[in-house]
Amino acid sequence: MSQVQILKIMVIGNAAGGKTLLSKRLSEKLSLPLLHIDSIQFLPGMKIRPHHESIKYLRDFARQEKWVMDGFGPLDLIEERLLIADRILFIDLPVWRHLLWALKRQIQNIWRPRAELPEGCNELSIQQTTKLLRSIWITHKKMRPELLKIMNREHLKSKVIRIQNLNDWKRCYRDGI
Repeated sequence: MSQVQILKIMVIGNAAGGKTLLSKRLSEKLSLPLLHIDSIQFLPGMKIRPHHESIKYLRDFARQEKWVMDGFGPLDLIEERLLIADRILFIDLPVWRHLLWALKRQIQNIWRPRAELPEGCNELSIQQTTKLLRSIWITHKKMRPELLKIMNREHLKSKVIRIQNLNDWKRCYRDGI
């Protein structure tokens, strides 16, 4: 019996859950091209790229033979990408951990902005921090239940690895998929 080769990996989950760090690690370890979805959804100055441009870019990238995608991207395209992916890593940590790590990330941004964002994206403001924390809460309460339903569908559930605690995350980071 042959083992399925994992060439297309989606890493999804709420903000500030370690998606980017895990995606970078998998990309390096497996020699797969990496796309940070935030890097295409945002333009300099934290402006949002037009929806149709983001979708085109994501579809073009998804057509590649192999990749790691870090993030959700446009929700009207997520199921399409879930179907294409060979493995889906769903970081589903408790909401308090996402909130705590978000605050930690905001503090770290004082000295080092997130490298995956386009140049000129400054997240250091009360408005951006408030928006981030509110987004984490809403994603956990409204989007997470829908994602769980989608990923529990028969044709997807065998591809999903659900990371529910720090030990799961560390194991995935250390060992890969």
